[in-house]
Amino acid sequence: MATFDLFRNKNLLDNKRFHRNNSDDTIHKICLKNGLLTSVLLIMSFLAFCGYTHRLEIHQLSVANMVLLAFGVYFAIENISPNGKAGSVDYFEGFKVGLYTAIVAVVSHALFLMIYTYFNNSILLEIKNGRYGIAINPLTVAGVTLFEEFAAAIIITFCLMQYFKKNEY
Repeated sequence: MATFDLFRNKNLLDNKRFHRNNSDDTIHKICLKNGLLTSVLLIMSFLAFCGYTHRLEIHQLSVANMVLLAFGVYFAIENISPNGKAGSVDYFEGFKVGLYTAIVAVVSHALFLMIYTYFNNSILLEIKNGRYGIAINPLTVAGVTLFEEFAAAIIITFCLMQYFKKNEY
């Protein structure tokens, strides 16, 4: 019985369609694609948890947001990697791709939250009448979300680049 082995079959190994460098994606397309996909995941998690319960202050949601943001940044950096493995990306190029992806995701998510809270004032009134007693508006919600998630994006990108950076001796 014959088995298929990719490493023994030199014709498939030399075929350019099986290499990651053959992609027509530029860095901007990769950042935009992964950032928008991550933003869609962040918006869906918000709608699943907060939109359903009509509460804006679910603290566990920030953990889910950080995990989704980490997945988006990871896949963006993996897309620019020549072989998709660790130790194959120039540090500053990968850091830049991770931050651009996170900026697209975070800004899109903050804009969605601003629009959502503008049209659904019941969430903001619940916070005002709740234990905090502060006046809050949709711009404040977007600003706080933008600040919190961008700070997390810097830390996530820094941590992921420790895995993907080239080892230069």
